[in-house]
Amino acid sequence: MPVAIAQATLGALVDAHGGALDGGLSRDLLVRALGAAERADACDLSPVLHDRGAASLRAPAAVLLTATRVAGRVPEGRRWVHPRADLVLARLLASLPEAPVEFELVDGAQIARGVALPADLRLEPGVVVFPGVRLGARVRLGAGSVVGRVGFGFVDDEQGAPLRIPHRAGVTLGDGVEIGALCTIDAGVLAPTELGRDTKLDAHVHLGHGVVLGARCRLAAQVGLAGSVAIEDDVWIGGQAGIADHCRVGRGARIAAKAGVIGDVPSGAIFAGYPAVARSRWLRGHAKLYRA
Repeated sequence: MPVAIAQATLGALVDAHGGALDGGLSRDLLVRALGAAERADACDLSPVLHDRGAASLRAPAAVLLTATRVAGRVPEGRRWVHPRADLVLARLLASLPEAPVEFELVDGAQIARGVALPADLRLEPGVVVFPGVRLGARVRLGAGSVVGRVGFGFVDDEQGAPLRIPHRAGVTLGDGVEIGALCTIDAGVLAPTELGRDTKLDAHVHLGHGVVLGARCRLAAQVGLAGSVAIEDDVWIGGQAGIADHCRVGRGARIAAKAGVIGDVPSGAIFAGYPAVARSRWLRGHAKLYRA
């Protein structure tokens, strides 16, 4: 679902923020909403900030706000190329001020006004649910968990000061999702953080902004997923494992406890160690190490 910004013509935005337009783009185009480049939602403008975004481009956006370093991987004709496309994105998202959040107390949980609560939702004490959270049937939120708070995303401005990127896309929890105690699930920037049907999180799990978990995944305690990680269906992840941003884990894969994943994991694979590799390779390496 595209995210609204303060509307302006493309020419006015380029004049205000800099960068260069591909020939043929109309400066009179009215820009009203941003959408994620990896999704097929129709919108006026989509950012392409990194290699994976360029490789998985799906957005039918009129204009693509393209970082200079990946411009060569983006088809010409729709590009607004900018050396600080990330900073432009942050400022466009900040063009509409965020309204103050009001909470209501429901069964010992703090729920933002406007969040729809299914009749079969199970809330434990101390839960906090922020605006933009969408809850499926039979969802259970464990004690002290926080869902939909602004994610950990910053860019440096021209003076090197950190500028927070607004996170407008919220969180979507599918039917049968269970969240353990003291979990934190950050809101997405342009596309929601998503948990698929019947996915289960143990206690103290953290999901960064824009994470997508498929159906029937199981994450043990203290797992941490950085922003924009994509996990396909039926993946199990052992306790204290961590996965770096933008990595993809294929369907049915298994990640061992304490593993540090810094690249993609094929479907059905079993990975272990840091940096994580196929478990059989990791075991052979340790066998040689211990024989030394």
